[in-house]
Amino acid sequence: MPFLSYLWVGSRKTLEVDGEVSIKSTAVRDLSLLQTMRAKRQRDKVATINHIRGILAEYGLVMGKSVRAFLSNAGTLIARLKESETTSQLVISELEKLLKEVKEIVSRIEELESSIKKIASENKNYDLFRSAPGVGPITAAMMVVLLCNPTVFKNGRDFAAYLGLAPMSFGSGGRNQVTGIPSKYRCHNEARSLLVQCAHSITRLKYKSDWVASILSRKPKKVAIIAIANKLARQLWVMAKKGDKFEKRLVLAAV
Repeated sequence: MPFLSYLWVGSRKTLEVDGEVSIKSTAVRDLSLLQTMRAKRQRDKVATINHIRGILAEYGLVMGKSVRAFLSNAGTLIARLKESETTSQLVISELEKLLKEVKEIVSRIEELESSIKKIASENKNYDLFRSAPGVGPITAAMMVVLLCNPTVFKNGRDFAAYLGLAPMSFGSGGRNQVTGIPSKYRCHNEARSLLVQCAHSITRLKYKSDWVASILSRKPKKVAIIAIANKLARQLWVMAKKGDKFEKRLVLAAV
């Protein structure tokens, strides 16, 4: 397995494998930057939503955990709090400003996603990745960037290891030690999160492959999800390397 390391270019993290850096075209570079902007907006959205949730919880006002539930109920709960004579209007004013900020961030994320899809769809590999089960537009766009030059990775397992979906291994003097899956600080956490979401989608398919059904029956749900995401990452690498669409007869078979 080649040595994997990261290089920091401005605020972006890029991959170096055995001293080789993946060279990006102008379109892929722009796509990568838009994804970085989207990731920052996503972090801001989650942080602000959690901040508002925490404040409302202090007054005994709670709601569902999803973003949809938050956007549907936060305004009503703030209005209810506004009617209370025990709450400072300064607090109400700040909550309204924070809620407006969340809505603006959500709108901006939607705009960024539209731009990302537009640029990614012009890449020849985008349709290949979209043909894989569970892979949506944002994940396919991410793969367009990460696999713009699949030969940077020796094989599919190296790509899965880079994403943090395969155990790390260390070795010297003919001895090799395999450890656990790396933490989010030692892998491409955003891509791993996307592939884990894809794995969840695959488990919800009406018709599953024998391999998927088998691992779901044998392993705990979280372990099975990582294993499915691992196999999916490997097959995406194969698709980028060979230029072939996903074949249903190979639905998450071992690669």
